[in-house]
Amino acid sequence: MLWTQGSPESQGFAKGMAVMGVWISFFLVQMPFRLKNIETTENGILIKGFKQNTLVEYRNIHWISKFDFSNPWAVTIKYRHPDSGLDRKINFLPNQSEQRLFGNDAMTQFILEKIKTHNPDYSKDNQPSSFKNILLITLLGLPFVFLFLYLSGFLK
Repeated sequence: MLWTQGSPESQGFAKGMAVMGVWISFFLVQMPFRLKNIETTENGILIKGFKQNTLVEYRNIHWISKFDFSNPWAVTIKYRHPDSGLDRKINFLPNQSEQRLFGNDAMTQFILEKIKTHNPDYSKDNQPSSFKNILLITLLGLPFVFLFLYLSGFLK
């Protein structure tokens, strides 16, 4: 039986799930483009690409930030690209066995210490606020949640 042939409640629930799928896809669509494989060295991070590898020196990294309330916990690095001079962001997934809520894994801590040592312009104030991220995602998600609840029949 198709969802269009079911009861009005099941049709509403299916429409609501489609709305939530659109909301979740906003985050999932960008992940393959930003998620990178990196290695740390004494001089910088090596971003491994399909065709070439890029070495970003620690002095060119603006900040490193972890969004604690997602799973898997992705770490975001904002840096100045050595060739173009443009600011870019990448994500990487740290070792999942070392994850701690509001704490850094060994690789993230190593990168952070290297940034503090090599980048005199580094300031923790430039990092995005975890609280603002949670607040922004919550506020932007509320219309989707209410639309889901309305279409599902919970708010009628």
